[in-house]
Amino acid sequence: MEETNVETITALFYEIWYLLVFSDKKKAAGYAWGLMGLTAKLAQSIGLHRNGSKSKVIPEEVEKRRSLFWELLYLDARLSLSLGRPPSLSINHMDCQRPSYTPDENCHPSESLHYYQEWKHSCYLYCLAPVLDAVSKPSLDYRTVLELDWKIRDFSIPSPLRNKDLQSRSLIMQKASLSTALEAVLLQLHRTFFTRALSGPEEAFNKRHKYAPSVVAVFLSASRMIATVQDLYHREAQLTARILGYWSNAFSAAVALCLLVSRAPFTCLSPAALQELERARILFRSAKDICPRALQVIPILETMIDKANDIYNRWSNGQELPTIVLRHITDEYGVESDGMGAMMPPPIQTDSQYETQDSFAEAHRSLAQCIVEVHQRAKALFPMRKPCTCSAKVVKPCPPSHSWAPPPNVPQQTSPVLPEVPPVLSLNAHQAMSPSVHGLSSSSSYSTGSPMHRTSSLRGSASPALSEPFGMGLYSSTVLPGDGPAIPQAPPLLSPTSKMAVVDTINFELGALNSSSDQSWMAFF
Repeated sequence: MEETNVETITALFYEIWYLLVFSDKKKAAGYAWGLMGLTAKLAQSIGLHRNGSKSKVIPEEVEKRRSLFWELLYLDARLSLSLGRPPSLSINHMDCQRPSYTPDENCHPSESLHYYQEWKHSCYLYCLAPVLDAVSKPSLDYRTVLELDWKIRDFSIPSPLRNKDLQSRSLIMQKASLSTALEAVLLQLHRTFFTRALSGPEEAFNKRHKYAPSVVAVFLSASRMIATVQDLYHREAQLTARILGYWSNAFSAAVALCLLVSRAPFTCLSPAALQELERARILFRSAKDICPRALQVIPILETMIDKANDIYNRWSNGQELPTIVLRHITDEYGVESDGMGAMMPPPIQTDSQYETQDSFAEAHRSLAQCIVEVHQRAKALFPMRKPCTCSAKVVKPCPPSHSWAPPPNVPQQTSPVLPEVPPVLSLNAHQAMSPSVHGLSSSSSYSTGSPMHRTSSLRGSASPALSEPFGMGLYSSTVLPGDGPAIPQAPPLLSPTSKMAVVDTINFELGALNSSSDQSWMAFF
């Protein structure tokens, strides 16, 4: 340590990445965290956080120092957000300028890493650092969460990485890393509020719940995380199998979807969530022979998915379950129950009062659009449902699987956020059908126009090559992945004493998970 130099910091930087991405050690993230703190102190000891142009350093060395420090900033923020710990480096205590982002030598400009590197550093400025500051506060205003959500979804993506038909291995890996990074930030941003919304019977969960946008956001990002890893595995199986970080993220995404189905099977999100869980099952089964992480978690994953399907099937047959959070306060205006069996007349609602109860009024419009289209998919997957036979006395039956009706009002010209789904098996009709997608026929194509976004001042300077950080973002066109697998036909209901019914690998019952105890299960990097 007496002769610390740029090469020393670079070696430690790659060791941290190895621990996070390739290591299969149980405490690899903890080791990386400790090493990151040491690396940050050593980097500051040689003035890596200061503007090197003021010292007598050759230009090539200045670029090297700048690039290394901004990579450390990005990595430190990702690691801190994943573990829920304070960062070792802060943009408030540095004046190191950003590198120039020139194409790599001996590499075609279209395949160079400079696009991805520039995006990462801009992502730190406009997404990672603001989110990390927000979630670190003791009390976080939900309006701030929705504002940050807008910025992340509209954060610009370099044009070479927006192409859906990439052939270059380099660009394919860059796009996958970019996609999983943004989804991880969204999942970390909404994770606490997602868990709160589904964590107790005190407050009924429906589309008017104040944290409903976070539930939809986690559903979207978890689905996309699984689909991104699946697409990458189909293209580069051997390489993807070695990067264990992808598989850890996909597993955590599956946990989030299982929690959603187990706690709120009555929402229109649950049928699509079951589809994405089948996608995860297929993915991990196909990779278990070459990916150690897939082989390690496949027993837990299979149990969770089977349990989620069993909970949904039990609910659809009118059984009362200890996992469901809703206490029969429906989305429609009508007679409601107070959870104790007493009838409550509906309050008199004015238009202005109804608007104040729209929890999606300030959310990104892709979330409301998602509800519209998932609503249609749910009706096609599960067109019928038996009335509820729960003990609570209610005038209306429990909402059907395609609840949250009526869906939000969206302009007819709005670009659909869900891709067209393939024919799926209806569990009740036993016939193939393809659910209609809002505003899209089978011959239509998706618009690539950017949705409207809000603008506000953000800390930090703009990128030299990215003057406008918001525009054509990851959520500019389609949101949920296509080619979702069919949900398996419902098996016979399990008895309460069966092995599957009492499995306790992950307990999804109310009170078993909360915003702090689920960190290890839903830890995205």
